[in-house]
Amino acid sequence: MYLLYADDSGVSSDPNVKYSVLAGFSTFENQTFWIQKAVDEIMLKHIGRSDLELHASPIRSGKGVWRGFPKDKREAILKDTLNYIKENYPRQFILFGAVINNSAEDVPEELFSQLTSRFDKYLKRKFLKHDESARGLAIFDKSKMENQYQNWSKIYQTLGNRLNEKLNNFAEVPLFLDSSISRSIQVADLIAFSLFRNFEYGDDSYYSIIQNCFDKENNRLHGLYVVD
Repeated sequence: MYLLYADDSGVSSDPNVKYSVLAGFSTFENQTFWIQKAVDEIMLKHIGRSDLELHASPIRSGKGVWRGFPKDKREAILKDTLNYIKENYPRQFILFGAVINNSAEDVPEELFSQLTSRFDKYLKRKFLKHDESARGLAIFDKSKMENQYQNWSKIYQTLGNRLNEKLNNFAEVPLFLDSSISRSIQVADLIAFSLFRNFEYGDDSYYSIIQNCFDKENNRLHGLYVVD
């Protein structure tokens, strides 16, 4: 089974924020152990411990528990993790993301619709073109959107989404995990944060590392949706 780990960045209800992001990565179910192991090793290398949550915003700004670590060490954790993604694309990581200007209508549902539709089409291509039976499961960080995401998912599987497309390749409605106990959700947070920094502030120092890791086929980009 293919797992889609996803998280959001930016808040559509915040008048000071221009963009909202929902993004993450897909990986085969047997890869999650190796992802956790790799991230733990990156953290051990730079700060000598692996028990802290990889949460991009406080790591970058040095807030909370991260206040006591030097900036160069914090930056190295973020960029080494992104380079790990880059080095293991597409074998271990396929990225998906949606970035929408908050002036648009129904931003949360459009983000969810775009992300799940693109993942579903990725699974469909695997079945049609590679004769590979592919089912998927979306896993999100726990949030106030949990009930809404599950309701939308049920509707999309039976009646279709905002694009009049049915989600046919999901094994179940989305699941939700506490990010503090899931390295894969933490990696999804870093991906979403990288997109947000790029589009909100014009800071591509993180996004530039992973910009070529989104789902594509024959040089046609499928995995990233942007509405400016």
